[in-house]
This record gives sequence, structure tokens and C-alpha cells, in this order.
Amino acid sequence: MKPSFVLQTENLHLDDGGMIPAQVCCTPGESLRICPGKRGGADCELAPNVHIALARADTHVHFRESTLPGRDEFEADPYKKADMDYEELCSAIRDANRAYDVRRGSLAALKGGVWLVGAMGNTPWAPIGIERWKRMAQLYQEQALIYTHVWPRMEPGVPPVEGQEEKDFGSTFGGSGISQQERRSMYLERRGGMVSYHNDRPRNHETLEVFKERVKPPDYLLHPLYFDGDTVLEAQSETLALAREAKLNRLLTRHIPTGPALDQILQARKDDGLELPAEVGLDYLYFNRDMLATTSTRDINYRRPALPAQNDQASLIELTRDAARSRDALAFIGSDHAPHALKAKAFRKGGLPGSPGTRVLEHSHQIHMHLLHECGYSHADIDWLTAIVPARYIAKYRQFPFPVGAMQDGAMANLVVFDPDMPYRVNEESLRLQLQDDEYHSAYRDEDLRGSVLFTVVNGVVFDVRDDIRPVNASFASAGEHFLME
Repeated sequence: MKPSFVLQTENLHLDDGGMIPAQVCCTPGESLRICPGKRGGADCELAPNVHIALARADTHVHFRESTLPGRDEFEADPYKKADMDYEELCSAIRDANRAYDVRRGSLAALKGGVWLVGAMGNTPWAPIGIERWKRMAQLYQEQALIYTHVWPRMEPGVPPVEGQEEKDFGSTFGGSGISQQERRSMYLERRGGMVSYHNDRPRNHETLEVFKERVKPPDYLLHPLYFDGDTVLEAQSETLALAREAKLNRLLTRHIPTGPALDQILQARKDDGLELPAEVGLDYLYFNRDMLATTSTRDINYRRPALPAQNDQASLIELTRDAARSRDALAFIGSDHAPHALKAKAFRKGGLPGSPGTRVLEHSHQIHMHLLHECGYSHADIDWLTAIVPARYIAKYRQFPFPVGAMQDGAMANLVVFDPDMPYRVNEESLRLQLQDDEYHSAYRDEDLRGSVLFTVVNGVVFDVRDDIRPVNASFASAGEHFLME
């Protein structure tokens, strides 16, 4: 008999945006059971202010862990770089895996009420080609306490991974050094396929170094000013043209940072049959460029490409909220969770920026509640943008044992139990222990946040995440077994 765990709430979020009192029954590996109304016999009767909603899905995380190829596998791989040395590669993989792995990423996800992530392939032995991609996908799911999906990495000369959305790292500043012609060839080879891309390409006629010398901005403003709103629009226009020339089926724009950038994608949908999903960057909905001057953590989060000015952030917040209210099935939020060590954030030789991105996955819920309390979003808006649409989107590319992105009997039991109003301050010392991450640091440590996750449910396994993260109706030794039940 599998251990069931029953939760009673006065606030169960329904798919139509309503709320009802109800009991939910969670059993590892089994579908969700919902009993409307107030009943006795619950294992946990929640306080009147506590809600149960669909757990969140995040399409954009960086977990860093990589598979370690055997020497024979390495030598036989047709897609490895010609100048790559096996021993140096293995050393880089071990260093990356020690710094941040899938298990630590899982704990951050559970802390943030997240059951499912789409993981990026910028790892030392990247998921290039079908065999390397399958190896990475298998490793991540074996190591994870949540569900994961690995996005294959698109590279010149590598055949498409059939039926998958491939990540164009050639679109990213500081990425793989792919030329414009190589990038165009990759797109043309994927006719009818699916691609995602970043919109932080460098300026066509000015390098970051030349811009720094010309403008002489404060260090913390160098990156946001160089990758401004205009460079984002230019990068998006360039990639849209490539996608249309290649007759792609779907082109996902990642970590959209400004209102005009989101509007460009929404308007471009009217032109032809190309599907244009829009992933809005979670950090951009909270931090803006003007905050950096007064934020003590600016040396952590300064390198956010096109960190928006206040007006561009306000329009991004409004357009994203409108997309939720119109039930736009191709607009959602992704975090771009980037768990670099603090030393990697330091400015490099010549004052150029260090590693981009912030750790934000574990505070997803608090940023969602910021939108609720400060920006006029409803619970239904948040559920749509962070739980329903992104879960259904990833379900286009991998299978799950039950329907996802739905609060109904027979759906997959993925839930977040949370208090939307509880005051919250980041405690880095506690989070280092809870997330088993000695390098943990947060750009949100000085912010007055609201909201707290109590439990995160993943395929019926209920995790208590209030302090040390632990399953209450399974064991860590067995929990992962339930996640592989397809």
C-alpha cells in the first residue's frame, strides 16, 4: 500500500480561476484525487490563509551538471571539438559537477514550489546530437528529486534531434563563437523544426570593449547599457528572419526583458503561421536597471542583459499580465536560474563583466507574490503563467504519467502549498544548509519579500520545504523511483 497524504484547504485553485475548500489526496506515483468541501481525517489541515495551487514549471534553468564520457566514447564521438583534450574535458566536468549539480538544483526547485524544469545544455560535455542528449537526459532524471527535461544543444554540422526543441547557443553573447553563416545553416537544416534562442547578441558594429571606452559607464551599468532595449529588438528581428527563411514550425524567444521586446513577438505572431512562444524573464519582473544604483547586491545581478529601465519594466509587467488574462497559450515565465559561484560574478581583466544570471529558482514563489501584491496580478494569472502553460509546453517534448497543468481528478499530482502573505527575508546561511550549497548567495538578500512555500508535491510525493527539505510520504532513497513511472 502506497502512503497517501491528505491536505485540507479553504483555498484550492481551480483551472477556471476560482477557489473552493477541498481535500486533496497525494499518493506517490498515482494521480491526484480531489474531494470538494470540508471533510475530516486530513493528515494536515491548513490554516485559512494557506492556498493549494498547481506546482510551478520552469522552462529555463542552468543546473551545470554534465555526464562524464568514457575515453572510447569520447574518441568515437563525431561532434566533439577537434582541439578538445579528453583529460582536460574530464577535469572541467568534475569541477562543474562539484560546483553545482542536479540534486542541488532539485532542492532549489522544491523550495520554490517547482516540480518541473527545462534544463539548458551549456555544460562541459553538452547535449549535442541524439546520443549525448539522451545520456544527459537520463543522468538528470536519475539524479533529480523533481522532473527535468534537457533541451538539446544546436551546433553546426549536427543533425537535428527529431521532435525536440533545440537551443541555439549561437544566439548568446559569449557563447560558442558561431558565425552568422554557420548559424543560418543550422536554421536551414531544421526546416519544420523547433528552436529556442536568446536575445542578447552583441551589437553588430561595436564590441563591448569599444563601448566601454566610449561611454565609460560605471562597471555595474556596462552590461545593461550595452545590451539595451534596441539591441534586444535587433537580435529578435534577426532571428525571426532566420526562422521564417528556414520555415521553422516554432521559435521560442527566451528571457524576454522589456515590454517592447515582448510586444515585438506578440505582433510578429500576426504575420504568418510560425508559432512564437514567449518566455518572460522572471528577474526582469522584479529588478530594473534603475534599482542598481541603490541595491547593495548589484555586483551579483548587474550582468542581466537588457536589464529594463522602469518604463520598459512597467510595460513588460502589463503585457505579461494581459497575456495571462487573455489565456495566451504561448506566453509564460521562466527564471533563467543561473547558479554561478560568487567569485564568477567578479569583473574580469579590463573591467569586463563576469558570469551572467542570478540564483532565483528557490525564490520563484516570492517573486510571483510580488506580482500579486504589487502589480495587480491575480492568483489565476500566476497559475496560468507559471504552472499551466509552461507545464503543457514542456509536455510537447516529453511524456508524463498523467495529464499535467490541470487541477482535476486524474491529473498528475503536482502541487504547491503556500502562504501568499507571510513576510520573507532571504537567509543565506540557512539556505546554504537547506539547499546543500556552500556557494549559495542571493541577489534578493536585502529585499522585503512576501510569501512562503510550505509543501511542494511532485507526482504525489509530498515534500515539506519549510526548513530542511524532506519527503513526508516517501523516502529520499525511494522518491526518485516514482518520478520514472511514465
